[in-house]
Amino acid sequence: MRDYLLFCSYCSSYTLLHSFDKESGSFLGEYSLLHNEYTRNSIVLNKFLLAHLGHTIRSIPSQTDDYREIICTASRFLENDIDKYVEESRDRAKYNERDRKSEREIGQVQLYLIEHLISHELQALSHVRAATPAEGQVILGKELGIKQSLDLVHRVMNDKQFAE
Repeated sequence: MRDYLLFCSYCSSYTLLHSFDKESGSFLGEYSLLHNEYTRNSIVLNKFLLAHLGHTIRSIPSQTDDYREIICTASRFLENDIDKYVEESRDRAKYNERDRKSEREIGQVQLYLIEHLISHELQALSHVRAATPAEGQVILGKELGIKQSLDLVHRVMNDKQFAE
C-alpha cells in the first residue's frame, strides 16, 4: 500500500494524504499520534488546497527520496491543529453512529405499533358477522389478508439484521 503527500514548493509546506481508502473513496488524511487515528476526511486537504491557490503543488508517493526529504525538511501544514481535526472527525463518527442507532430504534417502535394495529384490526374483524354468504367470503378474504400482513410483520421483526 502506498502513502502520498502534497507538497507546495513555494511555501515548503506539505500535508499527508496517506493511503487511499477504496471503501470510502477518499484518502485517510492526516494522522494524530495523540488519538492514534487518521482524520478520515478531507478537511486538512481542502484547507491546504485553499491556502496554496496559485502555488505549484506536487503529489509525492512514499518510498521515494523526495518523500523522505520533504518529511525531514519541510513544514507540515496545520501541524498544531491535526489533533483537533481528528477529534472532530471521531466525534462526528460517534454522532453518526448514535443517529443511526436512534433511527433503527424508531423503526423498531414503528414496527411494533404496526403489529399492534394489525392485530387489533384482526381482532375487530373476528367480531364482524356476515349477513350473506358473499359477504362472508369478503370477510374471510380480509381476514386472510390481515393474517398475511401480520405474518410478514413478524418475519421482519424476527429477522436478525433488524434485531441488531
